[in-house]
Amino acid sequence: MEIQELTAFQHSEEIIQPFTISCVEDTVVVCTKDHTLVLRLKYKHIVEDGAICYELSRIKCSTARPTGALIAHEATLYHASSMEQRRRIMLDQTIFPNIAKVYICNVQSWISPPGVFEDNPREHLIANVTNMGQLTIYRLEEQCQSSWNTYVDVSDTWQSHIYDRHPIEAYDELQIMVDEMTITCFAWETTIHQHPVRFAFGTKSGKIVFCNLKPNVPKIEHVHQEEEASRVIKYISVPGQHHFLLVGLESGRLGVYRFGGANQLGAFFVQYIATYFEEDLCISAIECEVERKANGTEQLLIIAVKATYLLMIEIDFDGTLRSSATLSMENFMITGLQQVCPRRYIACTLPGKMFHLQVDEASSRSCLQIAQQEVATDLNVGSYALYGVAASRTRTGWFILGYPSRRFDHLTLRSPTCIFFCRFNQRDALEMLLANSTYRLESYHDAAEMVRFHGNKQPKTLAPLEDAQLELSLDEQSIYQLKLQLIQLSARISYNTKRNQAFTLGLYAQHRFICALIEGINAARIVRWLVEKYTQRKAALHPMQQEALRCLRNFIRTLTAEAQCPGECEYLLTKLKPTLLEVLEAADQIETPAIADEVCSFCDAPIYAYREQCPDSHAVFRCVLTKIQITLECEEITCEICQRYSIGPTVLGTVLEQSMAIVDYRKCCICDAPFKGSGSKSV
Repeated sequence: MEIQELTAFQHSEEIIQPFTISCVEDTVVVCTKDHTLVLRLKYKHIVEDGAICYELSRIKCSTARPTGALIAHEATLYHASSMEQRRRIMLDQTIFPNIAKVYICNVQSWISPPGVFEDNPREHLIANVTNMGQLTIYRLEEQCQSSWNTYVDVSDTWQSHIYDRHPIEAYDELQIMVDEMTITCFAWETTIHQHPVRFAFGTKSGKIVFCNLKPNVPKIEHVHQEEEASRVIKYISVPGQHHFLLVGLESGRLGVYRFGGANQLGAFFVQYIATYFEEDLCISAIECEVERKANGTEQLLIIAVKATYLLMIEIDFDGTLRSSATLSMENFMITGLQQVCPRRYIACTLPGKMFHLQVDEASSRSCLQIAQQEVATDLNVGSYALYGVAASRTRTGWFILGYPSRRFDHLTLRSPTCIFFCRFNQRDALEMLLANSTYRLESYHDAAEMVRFHGNKQPKTLAPLEDAQLELSLDEQSIYQLKLQLIQLSARISYNTKRNQAFTLGLYAQHRFICALIEGINAARIVRWLVEKYTQRKAALHPMQQEALRCLRNFIRTLTAEAQCPGECEYLLTKLKPTLLEVLEAADQIETPAIADEVCSFCDAPIYAYREQCPDSHAVFRCVLTKIQITLECEEITCEICQRYSIGPTVLGTVLEQSMAIVDYRKCCICDAPFKGSGSKSV
């Protein structure tokens, strides 16, 4: 088994806890410290740039402070409190949130199942809880599809339900009201069967509240008091049956509630105490399956995550415990759990290990059998720790959340949160599209996106679509088959565009390199002619010839030292370099007048004559000389064919441009066209 990375999205937000990524339908939600990231799939049949078709929007963490609405005189309460109570006041920022700076961050974000709105079944709501106990539900704005607005403030409704705004005069009463107002967890019902939609949340005081969501206002249906606070909730809705609420309590117990209506609430518990725990661990995540067997029995398969352990139990709808098992992952901290299919799961751990879990019934009814197999991945787990895993609608696209585990990598920390887009070889997207008997693509957009992007990376995977022989008619199947052809063509367009662009850039680099070699050879021949004139003829060089010699010598030295050689042409410079160095060695024996070095306009550092930029490679802005009269004793210096500026052989004028071509005698160094005329030239 293998999970293969296709691409990655990186963001600047920080991750502060595991199990913060989830996916419902075609929407991925990631809960970070300050924002909730929402990635929505906007599938397109043709995408030429090879990018994943997910649109990003953000929900800013709410800054509301529910406990700040409590009416209490802070100084009076503090001085009237005991030393232990004062310690709690100093450590708990929710007690007096209005008199000092508080640090607010997200705790978790939950996306609703489809069908919240009857007129728009594909629209979702997102609920968010902060560390101040604020619960807010957001809805996507209709006009601006990248902005999320507050739909309902559940904390405000809950505050109105429990607090009559009377003054609080004692610390004990204040602590009770703070715990009552602080919401710790939330859950949507797994499947919406009827309206209004229901949800549940838990408080720090141990209350479990059942609500329904009428348009723009939540209504509290029932409040149940538990002895301890709840940390995680899973709401299982079963059509035509009692619904179930699975609650991970603060002590590590698993509470299972069954209820059927606003006035019918029966509660029972399945308590698990492991013999190898000195103290039981809190539950950090819960997954559940509803199973109906052939013999008519109905049961729940519950998987609870406890640090490095998985607790699995089977219970009947009446609460009877059928079997249980515990699995140690032997890795530090389980951070993600995602169902692949019934009784099959993918789990990830913080150090980067991923496992495939298979839960089977044993011959003994008191025990479950769990098969564990490590999944191979090509993720960069050397630099990233894994903080969660989620899967798309058809389980063909997998999203794994990473956060840097090597703090010294400052470049990574600029955008630390990384969402890896992956494929799982046990859930082939192309096979799923070909086996789709509905001939509709709207419920398979995630699979189509995985096929397109994987084909963009590896075109050979598109062979079944490319080799297919279509027989078209006026039915849905023909339209569906043509849409599959669009998928593979889009992938191939993107692949060939990138490949041809890279090939063209390589040819362009070779072209520039060959031009530089031509100019270098011509420059070397002119320098050699000047050296012969100076040494053999014992003739003094004209000041302009000395300056030209200095310029050409620096040009050749730059070419031999810093020229970027394409792989196919590197041998040319290798063979030419000894000759150029020999010319430079002879030219260095001629003294040229010293001139002042050019100075960088940014840092005032000198730009040496043999370099084009300062040592820090700042951009250089040079003025353009437009009206300078140069008297020449040779042919015209401008080629009429390629319009390149060049320098004649007899009196070499001042070089006016940084990248000036050099001519050899009476021909252009680029196109070999002869020069015409002589005299003066206005450049």
